[in-house]
Amino acid sequence: MKAKVNKVTIETLLADLWSMPVAAVVHATDTDLTLEPSLALRLGGQVIWELEYIGYCPVGEAIVTSPGESQFEKIIHAVGPRWGEGSERGKLAGVTFECLRLAEANNLKSLALPAISTGALGYPLENCATTMLTTIIDYSFEDLKHLRRITLCLQDSHALEVFDREFKRQIADLRDEGPDSQQAAV
Repeated sequence: MKAKVNKVTIETLLADLWSMPVAAVVHATDTDLTLEPSLALRLGGQVIWELEYIGYCPVGEAIVTSPGESQFEKIIHAVGPRWGEGSERGKLAGVTFECLRLAEANNLKSLALPAISTGALGYPLENCATTMLTTIIDYSFEDLKHLRRITLCLQDSHALEVFDREFKRQIADLRDEGPDSQQAAV
């Protein structure tokens, strides 16, 4: 699904995050900024060095590195919450916001994100969709100078269905707010 909210095109896709034609991607990681071996090989030594130099990032926050040997302009490394650790929704909203803020601060026009914290960290998909989409739509109301496209890259058809259903609901809610609200076009 795709919709334009204010000046930002937001879309959900069944896609490989690392193959997206965007300025930056969000790499979901842990507090030690770990790269899986295959990703470390793909990105190269510069990103590994930068992550080792930074060393740590708290849950709910994100950092940015060079793209290494990838096609992107930057890579944003996000530390999402583990389900059950407490304040998960606030931490997920915070890390999503921080990824968007870092993209805008680094003059990036487009960003692709995964469904942060779902999978190994156990975050419920429906809650993740609600939290991330709410944060992304809210962020589109900021005075953005650069960021114009935000893509949520989902790993399977079930995740895409969950995100699309929530996205449609939130866009409908925006339209129902009346003429005083910003425009949302599907």
